Amino acid sequence: MMFIKSIAPVLAAGVIAVAMVFIIKKQHKTDEKAATCMAEGVALGLCFGAAIGSSMPAFLPYFISLGSLLGLLIGMRIKK
Repeated sequence: MMFIKSIAPVLAAGVIAVAMVFIIKKQHKTDEKAATCMAEGVALGLCFGAAIGSSMPAFLPYFISLGSLLGLLIGMRIKK
């Protein structure tokens, strides 16, 4: 169980990082410099991560960081 607790945040961050690379790569292929909602996504993800993490105080830093990463990923997909 301790192994799963230690490796889960790394795996989740890795999956999110790979998804971000694919999104950025797709945007560079189209030479599109559209404005996105990345800042709003990070802010909302941070709030949701803190809210969910407060129910499990031992994992609060993990939920805050993963929430902001997911918010960044979602915000990159939303065009203004």
